[in-house]
Amino acid sequence: MKLTTCGALLMAVALVGCTDRARDRISSLVERAQSVFGSQGTKEPAPATPDLLTQLISWDAIGMNLAYVQQRAGPAVRSEDHQHYYMVQGCQLVLGSDQQDKAIRSVQVALSPGCDMDVGGVLGMSQPQPLNALTFGAFDEAMGSGQYLADCLRDCGNAYVPSIYLVVQGSRALQFRQVMLTAELAADQAMVAAGQWADAMVAKESEDWVVRDLGFNCQPQKYRDVAAQALRTVRPEFFSFGDELEFPKCPTAEAAAKSESQAGTSTLPIGMVVVPHPAGQCDMDYDKRLRAAGLKANEVSIHGPEDQDFKGYGCAYRIVPVPGNAIPPGSTVTYRSAWEAG
Repeated sequence: MKLTTCGALLMAVALVGCTDRARDRISSLVERAQSVFGSQGTKEPAPATPDLLTQLISWDAIGMNLAYVQQRAGPAVRSEDHQHYYMVQGCQLVLGSDQQDKAIRSVQVALSPGCDMDVGGVLGMSQPQPLNALTFGAFDEAMGSGQYLADCLRDCGNAYVPSIYLVVQGSRALQFRQVMLTAELAADQAMVAAGQWADAMVAKESEDWVVRDLGFNCQPQKYRDVAAQALRTVRPEFFSFGDELEFPKCPTAEAAAKSESQAGTSTLPIGMVVVPHPAGQCDMDYDKRLRAAGLKANEVSIHGPEDQDFKGYGCAYRIVPVPGNAIPPGSTVTYRSAWEAG
């Protein structure tokens, strides 16, 4: 019959009697035995792996392998144009990936009642910042800088729902990555705030500067305080962070940058302007982009997608002269768009 260590010690107590010296001796032996054998039987607990949602709503997500997310969360609900839509623990996420769809480049989180994560870490805050309590004002206060931009503020039409943005460029420590809020101009509060912002600019500039030229996207600091005050209590629809987020750019600056990248170090001829490129695959506001560059827009609207290079209903395509070319200001740029099925 085998005896355990503690059993052997108890038997030793019985054999030596109950003298004080014996009790002290046995007590010491029991403590030493428990220390030795207890430490051998108890292992340090392995560090807990953060849940997937916590990992994705943090800077650790940028550069993360998309395959890792797929392994833990399953396939995306849908994927298009390197944008992968997921529902993770009640949160709606859009993960932007690189051209090979291997690494995550950006994360967008939709604000919803079932998703109330802490985004304070992404914002560099020492205290928690619940996602559903986030406003443009709270975001601005936490980041201390940023540009207020918009797709459109007035006479936007019905082709799409425009949005307003607050974009912050991260520090060198964050590798100049961006953090952004987006609010669609659909809810009353957002539309009223956008109207106040636009009214203040029209009073100082002109209607064309706001509606046609989108001047506020080219000089975002000029009326920053007005925008900040108007949008202070507005709650966004989306919170995004990462590399190369999508938001409105100044049309003339964007055209110049693309022209320089295509022409290398060559300089633009004096007195000439560059035909701007469409904004993405589908640009329904290409006429505004042309006018902002000092050019005339000649839109040829066709009945139905009759062309093989058709880009989608309302999208500018077959542009002449070709975007990137330098032409005299005031020149006419002709392009096609289709507005209904043939």
